[in-house]
Amino acid sequence: MVRVLEVVLSVPQPTVCDRAAHGPGGHQRVAEERMARAPGEAVAGLPHVVPAPRVARQTTTWFDSNGTLAQAGLQVRLNATADERRIEVWRRTQYSPGVTLHEMLYEATLEADALVSTSLNGAPDAFKETLSRAGDLLPGVTLSHDRECWQRVTPEGIAVGITFDRFAIEQEDEVSAHRQLRLTTPYLEDAVSAALAALFAVANELVAALAAFPELHGASDRAREGDAAAEPVPARAAPIDLSGVSTPHGAFIAICNNLADHWFGNDAGVRDALSPEFVHQMRVAQRRLKTAMRIFPHWRDDAWTSRVAPDLKWLGSMLGEARDRDVFVDSTLPTLAAADAQSARWNPTREDAHARRLEARGRAQVALGSARYAHLALAWLEWLSALPCREPPAKAADTSLRRYANKHIRKYYERLVSAPKLTTLDDHARHEERIQAKYLRYALEFFDSIVSPKTRNESAKTVSRMQSVLGDGNDAAVALRELEQMDVEPYQLGFARGWCEASKRYTAQEGERLLRTLRAPKITGGDAD
Repeated sequence: MVRVLEVVLSVPQPTVCDRAAHGPGGHQRVAEERMARAPGEAVAGLPHVVPAPRVARQTTTWFDSNGTLAQAGLQVRLNATADERRIEVWRRTQYSPGVTLHEMLYEATLEADALVSTSLNGAPDAFKETLSRAGDLLPGVTLSHDRECWQRVTPEGIAVGITFDRFAIEQEDEVSAHRQLRLTTPYLEDAVSAALAALFAVANELVAALAAFPELHGASDRAREGDAAAEPVPARAAPIDLSGVSTPHGAFIAICNNLADHWFGNDAGVRDALSPEFVHQMRVAQRRLKTAMRIFPHWRDDAWTSRVAPDLKWLGSMLGEARDRDVFVDSTLPTLAAADAQSARWNPTREDAHARRLEARGRAQVALGSARYAHLALAWLEWLSALPCREPPAKAADTSLRRYANKHIRKYYERLVSAPKLTTLDDHARHEERIQAKYLRYALEFFDSIVSPKTRNESAKTVSRMQSVLGDGNDAAVALRELEQMDVEPYQLGFARGWCEASKRYTAQEGERLLRTLRAPKITGGDAD
């Protein structure tokens, strides 16, 4: 049985230039060369790369029975070239976010007039039983690929296959072009760590050489599922189901998988500057990740500290600046101007603020199109891929999920309710309390499936409302800082100071009211001791 691990890199059309992310001079030149290089040229330039037999054009058709096979993780593919037709049956499972395990269950050559259904007579009995329950096979999506193949042998002697596909997807009279690199290496149960290290090492070589970015779901997979040509929409935090999970280690893996979907569901949208909501959701994903690492601090290791954490801070600053200016332009500044009887005098300020917003968004766009970001994304996925094989940290090895979750939720709750009266705090101290509310809110979201119904329906909503209210006050403080950096008339600055102070006073009062109604959260699931 052929079993391979796969990592997919998308190769966007060269429309994003990452010169600002690398600075002037030589780094700028390298960045521009990276964006301009043809993928084939970049792959061929890697050390120890050997061209594999080239397939100029291959057509792949997926067959299914009303989605039954896809739900079972099975694929039936008919690959056709000018020379032959081959039927393949694959089992496809997610090994970890961004890493897929493919197992070939069956393959056969088809004659020109042979039917796909009859060609499966020699398939394994277990698959034929699934197929008989599913019903007749029907052809689904067909893609035509222009394909180039290579093999890269790492210094450790592990062979990594590299396939570059170019294909177009037609949907509702629209055609979208896609380019992707697929990296594969044999899966051996006694050498998984080495195989993963080889995959990610070659992926890092590629993203250093050309503009390519890791994807959780490749464009060909999205095409098979019918959504590759659909208008991208921002990915939001999805519920996390911890039913059946009894250990902190298992919960942490489930939470990280959820975070990966949230993160990578938005990065292309930020890179393409599709909508401010992509920036917002990706920033939320980063904040949720940082909170998860606070809740599970013993899972940090050298790889996290040296390869992931430093650039997470850089990425957060880029997204934070863009998001702050989006809120300023779209929400805070219009509200501020509307509060002034002479609101028309704010029009030039709003135009200036919009220009500054576009500059910040451009910097975020450039950052997400940079090699630095691609290396960060790969480092995070590689770190995640090691989690299933890691032993739980000693400090959590003998702790039930219920006890662990209760301890950390209780810690954030007690920190929050022990705060001094919010109306007595300065801006910085009140912002710190908002951060504590954020930690509690995300912790409750992570463990939502094992908290009590009252906690879910009352406590979680109260702390979410409190964070939102204090966030309005923080937005007012951010707005004032923005205006102080702009060339505005003294009247506007004075008006803004008065308005911002009133806003902060009201939000502090409302935040204090909500805080004193917050009930202690309770954990009911997660296998009680």
